[in-house]
Amino acid sequence: MQRRTPRRRPLFAGGRRAQRVKHQMLPVGLPAPLGHASNPVDGATLRVLGSGDPAFQRILERVKSAERSVEIRAFLWRDDEAGNQMGEAVLAAADRGAKVTIHKDKIAAVYEYTGGNKQSFFHKRVDPIRGFQAWFLGAVYRAPGSFKQRPNALSERILEHPNIDVQHHRKRFDHSKVYIIDDRYLILGSMGVGDNHRHDWYDVMVEIDGADHIERLRERMAGHDEFDPSRGVDFLVHSREAHRKNTCPMMSHRLALIDSAQVSLTVEMAYMNDRRFTAALARAVQRGIDVKLVTADQADVLANINRYTCDALMRLTGAPDNLTIVLLPRMVHSKVVVIDHRFSDVGSANFTSLSHGVYDEINLYADSESFALSLEAEIASHCAGARIADQRLTYRKMYSGLERAIIAYQSRRGG
Repeated sequence: MQRRTPRRRPLFAGGRRAQRVKHQMLPVGLPAPLGHASNPVDGATLRVLGSGDPAFQRILERVKSAERSVEIRAFLWRDDEAGNQMGEAVLAAADRGAKVTIHKDKIAAVYEYTGGNKQSFFHKRVDPIRGFQAWFLGAVYRAPGSFKQRPNALSERILEHPNIDVQHHRKRFDHSKVYIIDDRYLILGSMGVGDNHRHDWYDVMVEIDGADHIERLRERMAGHDEFDPSRGVDFLVHSREAHRKNTCPMMSHRLALIDSAQVSLTVEMAYMNDRRFTAALARAVQRGIDVKLVTADQADVLANINRYTCDALMRLTGAPDNLTIVLLPRMVHSKVVVIDHRFSDVGSANFTSLSHGVYDEINLYADSESFALSLEAEIASHCAGARIADQRLTYRKMYSGLERAIIAYQSRRGG
């Protein structure tokens, strides 16, 4: 990859990582998130929408203002306040004449039954397979699900509307979170439709405008062209329809980006169990790259595998000063990698085997220093009250084994 040598810039206030002290809190003077800051790249404008309600409101605004079309790819959509507000925005756009297409994955119903308010917006009929999986997850994580789904008149109106096509009857293995408005605005990232994403979790959503880039995304998802890192903006994707079984070019591209780092890697990641990514991060640490990994202290699912991965990274590298593992008290659901304060990889794909070869995933790639710094500032804003891991992490081996079994079961037809 051809690139300039970037200037070294600290992620956290105070530059280099602070001395490791057990449960040490990060400095108070963190950079503020840049919110809707605009970063022109390749004739488009990139914006970091960030997390929580500000990002959710921006998405609602775009959907409500649609004039011609709305396309939504949703993995998770709960029947709660956020889910109903999104439903109302979709219905309003359709009532004005906009054509709406919603790709909703049935496989995610399991997580809708066991998380949040345990109500699914579209999947009101709990079939035996999804019911058993939800029961099993609830038993493992001590969060019993609800198999009595309340009817929702709004979702029924959406399903019956002539201007709305909801594709929700099958397992799509589509983990992406994408909104395309009027073939002009594209919003993507890690945020599901639900109150926990809106109020409790850390996600990262970004926006790009320009019909050319939306056409480029469709081209990439159809498998008509390869990822091109020389472009200012491109997309890292895995498409089950376009890519051969047992292959995932997205994985090799993401690993290559990590291996290309010359100065720094800033990673905020929800779930980690793929040893290829752990090894890539370890290689970066061992060659002197400043690596900062931000994740939840206790994830909602796969918590033990996550802690095992962080522990393995410390064990493999000896936990030198150029490795910082930041553990947040709230759930981290973001999937962001920033290389050398310049190259960005942000979207729906985790560092798991499910995200590489099983699920459809869509990540944005950008070669933009200003956009990368906006992402780093957003990540830094999440870290108030976090602690830096100063010693090997503990995890429950039996539960990590169960989590691996769950992933293996979900991957059985996809890998």
